[in-house]
Amino acid sequence: MVRWVCRWAAFVAVGAVIAACTGSAGSSPSAIPSASSNAPAAPAYRLRATTTQTTPPVNRFGVLPMEVITGDNQVVAAGPQMMIYPGPLLPNLQARPITDAGFEEIVQRGRDLGMFTGSGDFTPPDVAPGAPLGRIEIVVDGVLHTLTGDPSRAITCIMPPCNAAAGTPEAFGSFWWSLSDLSWLHGGLGQAAPYVADSYAVLSGVEPAEQPSLQEPVAVWPLDRPLATFGKPIGSASRPRCGTARGAEATTLRPALEMANQLTPWVDKGAAAPSNGTPIQVRPMVPGEDVCLEVFGISG
Repeated sequence: MVRWVCRWAAFVAVGAVIAACTGSAGSSPSAIPSASSNAPAAPAYRLRATTTQTTPPVNRFGVLPMEVITGDNQVVAAGPQMMIYPGPLLPNLQARPITDAGFEEIVQRGRDLGMFTGSGDFTPPDVAPGAPLGRIEIVVDGVLHTLTGDPSRAITCIMPPCNAAAGTPEAFGSFWWSLSDLSWLHGGLGQAAPYVADSYAVLSGVEPAEQPSLQEPVAVWPLDRPLATFGKPIGSASRPRCGTARGAEATTLRPALEMANQLTPWVDKGAAAPSNGTPIQVRPMVPGEDVCLEVFGISG
C-alpha cells in the first residue's frame, strides 16, 4: 500500500546528498581526438554539470547531474517529482531540444565569464574542507573543458550592473546558475518531454536506510543475466554490486523499472520469491555516462 502526499517538489540534483568528484579539480582542457585517433573517445555529451562532495560512494550513486546536454542536442534534467512514499524507482527525467545557436549562447556566456582560459579550477581559497563543489564538463570548439568551483559563490551587488569579474570564483557561480535555468536563451529551447534513457546503472544489495513498515510486492528481474551476479562487486564481498544494462537489456528492463518503487524487492527469473528479495537502486544514464565506473571505479 502506498501512502500519497499530494504535493509536488522540484527534484534538483544540487540537493542533500552530493556526488563526489572523480577527477582532478584543476584539470586542464583536453583536446577531443578525431574519429581516426587511437586516443580514448570524447564524451558523447556536449555539457554535463554535476555536484561533488566527499561522501561514501553508495550515497553518491543515485545523485543525478544537475544538467546534461547530449550529443544530439537534448537538455536533460530532473523534472517535478510527486512526493510519495515509497517513491518511484526511476526519477522523472525531462528532455528539451536545444538548437546549435542556443548552445553557442551558452558557450559565449562562458567565454564572457572567463571560463575557458587557465586551469579551469575556480575553487575559492576560503572554501570549507568537504564543502559541495560544482563540476562542469563542456565541449568548446572541439576541446573538452573541465571547470570546478563553488556553485554558491556570488558577488555582493551594491549597484548595477552586477556582473562578476571574468575568471573569478564568482564568475563560475554565475555560469553555474545560468545553466540551472536556461530560460534566458529566448527560443533556443523546445518543449520538455519525458527522457527515455538508453542505459541504466543498477546498484543491488544495499539495504534501504528506512525499513518499510509494509511488505512491498516482489518484482521479477527480467534479464537473462541473474541479478545475483549482475555487474561486479564494489568491495571484497559479493554484495553490493554495480552493473549496467544497455541496448536490448535496457529495453527489456525498462518496463519493470517503471512499475517499481524504491523499496521493491527483486528476485531472479525462475527463483523462489523470498519475502525480502534483493533491493536495488537505479540510475538512468545519457550516452557517454558510466556511473559504475565513475562512482566505484568498476566497469559494470
